[in-house]
Amino acid sequence: MMLKSLKVENIRSYQKLDISFEDGITVVSGVNGSGKSSLLESCFTGLFGSKTLDKDFVLSDMIRKGATKASILLDFSQDGHDYEIEQVFRNDPEKGRAANTKSLLKRDGEILSDQAGASYDLVRSLLNMDEEAYKNCVYIRQGEIDVLINSKPKDRQKMIDDLLQLGKLEEYRERASSARKGIGRLKRDTGNRIKDMQLQVNDLEASSPVDRLTSLRTRSLEIDRELTSLNEKRDRARSLKDDAFKRIEEFKELASKKDALLLQKKDIIERKGKAFAQIESLDKDINSAKSLLNTRNKQAEEVRSTLNVGEREIETVIAEMDTNERLARDGLSELKGKEAVLAKDSLNISQSILDNKKQTDALDRSLLQSRNKLSSIQSDIDKSTKAIKELEEKRSSVLEHLRSLGFSEEQLDNIDEIAGLVADQQRILHGKERELSVKIADIRESSKRSKNLLDMGKCPTCGQELAGSSIEENTLLDAEKEKTLQSELSELKKKQEDVELKSSKLRDVRNSKTNIDSIMAEQRSAKDGISNFGKLLEEYSSRISEDEVKKDELLSQISSIEQSQKQLKENSLKLQQEVDSATKEHLHSRKRLDAARALSMNLVEMDKIGMNIKQLEEKIVGIREMIVLFDAQVSEKQSSILEISGKMGDFDINKLQSLGRDYTTALTNIDQVIEKYGLEKSDVLKKAGMVEKELEHLSRSKELLKALNRKSAYLNAVYSDAEELEAMYMRIRAELRSRNIGALDALINEIFSFMYSNNAYSHIRLDHDYNLTVFGKDGTPLEPKLLSGGERAIFNLVLRCAIYRLLSMGTSGTSRASGLPPLIMDEPTVFLDRGHVQQLIKLIDMMRDIGVAQILLVSHDESLIDSADHVFMVEKDTVTNSSLITPC
Repeated sequence: MMLKSLKVENIRSYQKLDISFEDGITVVSGVNGSGKSSLLESCFTGLFGSKTLDKDFVLSDMIRKGATKASILLDFSQDGHDYEIEQVFRNDPEKGRAANTKSLLKRDGEILSDQAGASYDLVRSLLNMDEEAYKNCVYIRQGEIDVLINSKPKDRQKMIDDLLQLGKLEEYRERASSARKGIGRLKRDTGNRIKDMQLQVNDLEASSPVDRLTSLRTRSLEIDRELTSLNEKRDRARSLKDDAFKRIEEFKELASKKDALLLQKKDIIERKGKAFAQIESLDKDINSAKSLLNTRNKQAEEVRSTLNVGEREIETVIAEMDTNERLARDGLSELKGKEAVLAKDSLNISQSILDNKKQTDALDRSLLQSRNKLSSIQSDIDKSTKAIKELEEKRSSVLEHLRSLGFSEEQLDNIDEIAGLVADQQRILHGKERELSVKIADIRESSKRSKNLLDMGKCPTCGQELAGSSIEENTLLDAEKEKTLQSELSELKKKQEDVELKSSKLRDVRNSKTNIDSIMAEQRSAKDGISNFGKLLEEYSSRISEDEVKKDELLSQISSIEQSQKQLKENSLKLQQEVDSATKEHLHSRKRLDAARALSMNLVEMDKIGMNIKQLEEKIVGIREMIVLFDAQVSEKQSSILEISGKMGDFDINKLQSLGRDYTTALTNIDQVIEKYGLEKSDVLKKAGMVEKELEHLSRSKELLKALNRKSAYLNAVYSDAEELEAMYMRIRAELRSRNIGALDALINEIFSFMYSNNAYSHIRLDHDYNLTVFGKDGTPLEPKLLSGGERAIFNLVLRCAIYRLLSMGTSGTSRASGLPPLIMDEPTVFLDRGHVQQLIKLIDMMRDIGVAQILLVSHDESLIDSADHVFMVEKDTVTNSSLITPC
């Protein structure tokens, strides 16, 4: 797999990013927090989507603060094809929720998937690893370099098995085992069902269902014949009953009509009486209306006299008075409008005076605060100046201490490298000390055995005298060697003491360097503070001058506005007198107009009363005509009543009612017998249906019994196949793990010997459970966790690279590293000193030599940058807080 380009929008600190990748070693450099690691995380998330998030993070953590949309577009090639994967995210900054809204995967421009789940599965299949395997093999994230060593043995086994694809075999074995158990359960269930089904068939056949069904069908035919005879009798009885009840209904209908005519006659007589009463009431209303008309006529004459309008048309009088009232009202409104304007102007002037006084008070408070702030700022400047002087004295004291240790300030830049060399020298001397101690112990043990033999005088095997033999000579030589080695050991311990003294001295120097850096940082901070205080001093002085000018202007405005307020009060008093006079004139006009309108309303009411009297007289004439019609209707209703009474005499109602009751009783008895036979037939048919169902159930049970026997034979065969398949997966997994462990052990030791050719370690052993042991030159076993920080980091890199190489090897042993993703390391030098950084560079060169086409590193280490083929520099814009990347 080859990375080609990466484009992101609003991912972490990147607002926009467009970068292309080439073959070889690429280093991304920049200060801490500039956005280097975010570049690698974007590649990782581009491939696997939201699956890359740890449990402590949510998707919105990946998106730039405040952004509502973000995207990642990653181009790469694999096996001669060009791939493009696009991840698009939506974000709600207020709720802190985000979602992966688009996941599009293309190959050679053709869409393979447009859903997140499907795209993830395709990428995992294409790379032959999921996101966890990707992190454990090809992507070494910052701070996770030793995850394989620090993990529990069981977790480490699963990680490496998954990387080497052995986890799939275990998954297949578990599936086969689950299938075998499931088939076993089916076998047992099928056997139990066969037993139950056979019992059911036997019980059904023993109950003779065919004979029972024949008997029931014969009884059903007999019941049908009885029901046919009963239905014919019921039809004859129903016809006679209906004829009797029809004649009874005719009699009831004539009686009902007669009753209705009697009610109508009574109603007409009552309405005639009400008409006479209504005439009497109307006469009273006419007399009352005439009396009211005379009263209103007298009132109208009195109003005409008061208004002095004679017999003139009242509408003309109202029009003249209305014009006079409107003129008076308009004059009053105009005066009140002027009065309102003066009142508003007076209110505005009062408010202006109040606002100006408030502004004057605010300026006084501001001036007091500004003068107090000036005094405070000057005090802060004095304190910062004093602090700078004290810090300079402290720095001089630390430099004097450094000079007493034999170091100058210029030498501090290389102090870490010197400390690393001294630490290396300590480890070398420690290794030599252990080697000399082992040799002395071996010589002492040999001398002890030789001395025991010499004390015996003769060889216990051959009986030869040992005096003057080679054993005596070797004993003397061993004594000389021990003396020489003891001398070398003493010299070595003196050197160790000297180196330890140097190491202690260097620790003191490094502490002093830290103090100097801290003092200089505090000095810079204090100087920056003085500069800022100076700017504040100028700002507050300018503010005081501006506030004093504003205050003088406000006092002048207040004096001018108070003069205007005095003039307004005089004008308002004069206008109030004019308003009172106009109000009296308008009230007089309004009273005359109201009286004229009341006269007009009275004349209209008099016309209405006259019309009402006329209408009442006409209504009395109409009622008298209606009384004549009532007399004719009463005569007509009486003739109809006599005619209906004659028809009712032709019916014998008592005889008809007796026949109706007899026929009803006969029908009830016949219906009861029919219902009895119906219930019996229903019961017979129900029982016959149940027997038919028993026969159908018997047939189905026999067929199901045959099917279950066939299924049982099939399950026995499948169960055997599942057992064989489970055993095969276990055997293949064991063989492949053994083969891969051997290959991985050889690769680890090959890379380890290449990296540690001059160190105190001889080899590494990888056991069947992927437990790792480091052996010293003297054969002493050591757990990787007990190595130093730098050694442990290099050891983890060796393990990761060995797994990467094993994954890149085909069955023939040839390399296929181009098929794997690029090797990616995020800050791999964090725990490494200068010497181990050089070993890391050797390891990177070796991986490139075996065919790893792309290696992507994030680091600010100059050695890695110098050895890179391509370098990118990442910087962060402090204004926009956005990361920018440029090629170097």
